[in-house]
Amino acid sequence: MFIYEFMAGIVETITGGDDEETYEPHAHRKVEKPTSYSDTMIHLLKGSIGAGILAMPDAVCRLGIMYSIIGLLLVCIFATYCIQLLIAAQYQLCKRWRRGYIAYPKSMRLALQDGPPCMRWAAGMSYYFVDVTLVTWQLGICVIYFVFVAENLKQVCDYYGLELSIRIHLSCLLAPLTVLNLVKDLKLLTPLSTISNVVTVFGLILVFFYLVEDDVTLEDEKLQMKRYEDIPVFIGITLFALEAVGVVLALEYNMEHPRQFVGLFGLFNIGMAIICLLYLLVGVFGYLKFGNEVEASITLNLPFNQKKAQVAKVTFALAIFLSFPLQNFVGYNIMWRKIKKKINPSRQCPIDYTLRVVLVIIPWLLAVAAPHLGPFIALFGALCLSLLAMVFPAVMDACLWYPDRYGLCHYKLLRDIVIIIVGMLCLVSGVYTSMLEIVES
Repeated sequence: MFIYEFMAGIVETITGGDDEETYEPHAHRKVEKPTSYSDTMIHLLKGSIGAGILAMPDAVCRLGIMYSIIGLLLVCIFATYCIQLLIAAQYQLCKRWRRGYIAYPKSMRLALQDGPPCMRWAAGMSYYFVDVTLVTWQLGICVIYFVFVAENLKQVCDYYGLELSIRIHLSCLLAPLTVLNLVKDLKLLTPLSTISNVVTVFGLILVFFYLVEDDVTLEDEKLQMKRYEDIPVFIGITLFALEAVGVVLALEYNMEHPRQFVGLFGLFNIGMAIICLLYLLVGVFGYLKFGNEVEASITLNLPFNQKKAQVAKVTFALAIFLSFPLQNFVGYNIMWRKIKKKINPSRQCPIDYTLRVVLVIIPWLLAVAAPHLGPFIALFGALCLSLLAMVFPAVMDACLWYPDRYGLCHYKLLRDIVIIIVGMLCLVSGVYTSMLEIVES
């Protein structure tokens, strides 16, 4: 029997005020095919175990094993708490406005409308700013997917004598990914998603085989931090690997019993604990295996001349390749909803396909301009997830309790201010150090 209660500081959000007491948003959600507890857990694990987990050895390499374990646990706990805060704020807004569900951008706007007068002017702008950040995040994932697939295929092709530059491999990927992105019906992409999940599990098994097949030595050098400048990059990589804000909110919305998703012993916390443990195992063992030679993706460290390693590289490349249309669909869907309202129905079809093609070309151009995996992972993790998973939830929460419901000694307001400061520090420092690495490379 699970105990479902909100974490410290957000317990009160499930009750609301006197006018909101009788309204239960979960009872007014209209979900045609809600997911069970086990289904949601599988989707959460699937959505968080992909290209990000393969970058964890690089993150551990930057801080050393001891500080990386502490850092990963702190980032995981902090980011998980902030998402809990976001879900609780959305729930409270639903009670206040008597809705079954309010999407993230609109939740931000409504929160600012009722917040301090000095912030209300930004309510309308915040709606679009959240959308832009979500689109930027999704396009950033697509950039990383382009580079990931190209780098892994290049290593296999080079071994068999087909030595081409990374940019030529990227160019070869443009046409097939553009065709896949033209598929409108998500049901047609379901078989691709299924294949992607199967080969991802198979690829992880092969990678773990290489990480544990030999004895490893624990040297003092591997325990210590190398440079303080690597801390923001570590945080950016970890955030990219851990957080999938859009996926998490979609899972909570579609769950049959949404109350089971949040809480100290809720599905989200349990799932994040499992994910954090897997990331620690891959990160630590990957660093112990390959040391300072570890690449931005652990698959790039696997030996060129062994069949199992080549299969692992191709397997993960195929999994990420097949996942690209689904990741791109999120950004497309956000933009198309807004564009569709402003154009004539007779012109919607060509503009629709044009938008789909453009949303493939933009990340492809960025990947061609700087085809280096590590800095991009840290950049988009720091840029987008610092905002989506930290700053925005804290701003919403601070506005939600305005003017006189901040609790004893205004602890809620103080908590939100701390989260905003930490989020902005992660944003500025992570983007700065990542851009330096991109320019250098």
